Amino acid sequence: MINIDLFYFINHGLQNPLFDAIMPFVTELGSFVAMLAVCLIVIIFSIIFKKPFIKRIALLCLFSLLLADGIALVLKSIILEPRPFVYLDNVHLLVVENDPSAFPSGHTTSTFAVLSVLVFKFRHRFWSVVLILFGVVIGFSRIYVGVHYPLDVLAGFIIGVLSAYFTYRYEDKIRSFFNGAVGVFKRS
Repeated sequence: MINIDLFYFINHGLQNPLFDAIMPFVTELGSFVAMLAVCLIVIIFSIIFKKPFIKRIALLCLFSLLLADGIALVLKSIILEPRPFVYLDNVHLLVVENDPSAFPSGHTTSTFAVLSVLVFKFRHRFWSVVLILFGVVIGFSRIYVGVHYPLDVLAGFIIGVLSAYFTYRYEDKIRSFFNGAVGVFKRS
């Protein structure tokens, strides 16, 4: 019940014209497509400008993103939790959502899968706080726009962070695998 109460508090209790205007845009910054585009653009520019360290980090972010979103996709297809606007009355819905499954939040998963790799790799206090706050805002936005419950967002956070930690912890093994398989990390 606390999940629904917290949902209504964020979706209705915090409702205001400023958030209504910006949250539909903010929420899309955390999508799989947005995170994938950022990773690929950074990889391309790191190749063009010969920045192998940046390329390695971006490839790790990409690996973490694909791993986390693969896990989230499997969970969504098994759990099949309906979205709040399907199940609850009076949801303040601000975006169109075609995927009927809510658990876990894919946007939160994608965001934390990428951002957490950066936090683990760089360990810079200021930027870590900025990145984590960005991720929290994405998760908050998913509830605010009416497409996720708080537990969906929490699960996405956990999956994203664990995928990033796995990627960070086993970076050498992942690089060795890909060097042998396709050579994406070579000369980096």
